[in-house]
Amino acid sequence: KAIGYIKQGGLVSYPTETVYGLGADPFNPRAIERLFVSKGRASEKGIILLVRGTEDLPPLVSEIPPIAETLINAFWPGPLTLIFKAHPHVPTALLGGHNTVALRHSSHPLAQQLLAQLKGPLTSTSANRSGEPPAQSAQEVQAALGNHLDLILDGGPSSSSQPSTLIDISQNKAVIVREGCILRQMLSRYLFPAGLV
Repeated sequence: KAIGYIKQGGLVSYPTETVYGLGADPFNPRAIERLFVSKGRASEKGIILLVRGTEDLPPLVSEIPPIAETLINAFWPGPLTLIFKAHPHVPTALLGGHNTVALRHSSHPLAQQLLAQLKGPLTSTSANRSGEPPAQSAQEVQAALGNHLDLILDGGPSSSSQPSTLIDISQNKAVIVREGCILRQMLSRYLFPAGLV
């Protein structure tokens, strides 16, 4: 049912190993517009995409630097979002005015099932109104966005209140944009001497 809604341009909330996400077809302009409106999200903010793994990267990124391979091998699937140089074919609405795209491979089984059946990426912005705390349960999603959604997949309460850690590797160095579930000290053992900012 969730797959059907997403393929028709709908919005579906689903659990991840961090907080609940808001899923739409990233290549459907009307679905992305609906996502921004439902969240009250500013257009200059990009949208994170979930991927099935490295097999989904070629159509989305223009290059995969060595530092990305190190982090992928260490932390994917898991709560690590990597910012790559975007492939020219990635819709500009997802990029927030930049030339980069943020990608993550979730370890949550429900999220993985969605991606496996979609055979491609899915948006993964947090399921909440912009500026409000991210939803940690289906009930919190319903309270925040219920009138805007086609379906909420209830995976129980989130195991973490922290979002994914966000690292920009688009310049072939690791710049921590947001420290979330994966802490700086956990990252440093994999990145030195490659460099961590």
